[in-house]
Amino acid sequence: MPFDETFLREYRRRHPHLFPEDAQPQPPPAPAPPRDNGYPDEAAFQAAAVRELTALGWHVQESLKGSQRGGPVWYTAGWPDLALYLPDGRRRLWFAELKQPGNKPSDDQLACHARLRAAGFRVVVAYTLAELLAAEQEERE
Repeated sequence: MPFDETFLREYRRRHPHLFPEDAQPQPPPAPAPPRDNGYPDEAAFQAAAVRELTALGWHVQESLKGSQRGGPVWYTAGWPDLALYLPDGRRRLWFAELKQPGNKPSDDQLACHARLRAAGFRVVVAYTLAELLAAEQEERE
C-alpha cells in the first residue's frame, strides 16, 4: 500500500493521539460545582436545615438520628433525611434528601425516591441550604 495523501489522511484520522498538532482546540472545561456548602458534614447541614424550616413554620420529621442508648436503629434503606409538612390542614407532605457537595444519592435512596414520587410525593435532593429553601418556597405556592 503506497503512502500517498489518502493513506496519510486516513491514518491521522484513525490515530489522532499520534498527531497532537492536528488536534482541534478544546474549549476550557466547565467549572466544577462548588465543593463546599458551608457545613463540615451532613449532620451540621441537616441541623441548620431543620432550624430554618422550623422557623418557616414547617414540622420536620428527621430520619436516622440514632438511638437514645446507643443501640442499633433499623430503618428502611434509602428513606429521605427529612419529611416536611405544614399544619395547615392541606395535607402537604414532601421529602428532602440532604447531601454534601460531591456526594450522590445511593441506589437504595434513588429507588426509594422513585417509589415516593410514583406515589405522588415530591422528593428534593439538596446540596445547599439555598437549594432547600428554594424548594420550600415552591411548596408554599
